[in-house]
Amino acid sequence: LRPRNLPVVVQFFRDWYPVLLFRMLYKEVERFAFAFGDWKLTESIQRLEVALFAGHPSLYASQLYPWAPLSEYLHLCYFAYVLLLPVIGGCWYFNGRHRDFHELLLLVSTTLLSSYLFYISYPVDSPFYLFKSLEAPLSDGFFYRLVHFFSERGGARGGAFPSAHVSVSLVIWLVVWQRQRRVAWVLAPVIAGLVAATVYGRFHYVLDVLAGLLVAILVTESYRLGRAKCLASI
Repeated sequence: LRPRNLPVVVQFFRDWYPVLLFRMLYKEVERFAFAFGDWKLTESIQRLEVALFAGHPSLYASQLYPWAPLSEYLHLCYFAYVLLLPVIGGCWYFNGRHRDFHELLLLVSTTLLSSYLFYISYPVDSPFYLFKSLEAPLSDGFFYRLVHFFSERGGARGGAFPSAHVSVSLVIWLVVWQRQRRVAWVLAPVIAGLVAATVYGRFHYVLDVLAGLLVAILVTESYRLGRAKCLASI
């Protein structure tokens, strides 16, 4: 319920403060992971990835498709991750669709906070920190440099498995699919590019991506079933 007669600034902060906390909490994950986490999962993920895919797709994907325009498009999609919640949530919020906004924020918050707890307990070092970065001409684009500028300063070691980029972006897309299907169709190539970019750009292992997809499905389906059960009991 939205309380009445609150100042606009106070109401806005009350509604949006989780979004402001996500980045700060994510950065803190690294400190807690090094203090309390069991990093053995990193080696397990790497061994399983090699066994399943005859190597690391995060290394050979860019070698199979060494196209600069493809690299630039995928990094554009990867950067779009930081815009998805503010843009979609903002459009709903300022157009009076507060219920849709709060449901979206609840699902994203559940996805991120549960992932953060897992990162702290079982951190996984991503290819971004362990493997060599892409080289020219794949690294010459504006969005490649923009993504790496923020990743090098705002990334957190240990937050690879499951991929929050994948889980959060898919949760957002699934919510949009239920409420604005035309917008979801427009977003589909961006979400697909974002998922591909996590591996192509050497940010995640394929297993991180698959785990992220699973988390998104579990969160959205659990919410849907819980909501349906509540409505049926009324």
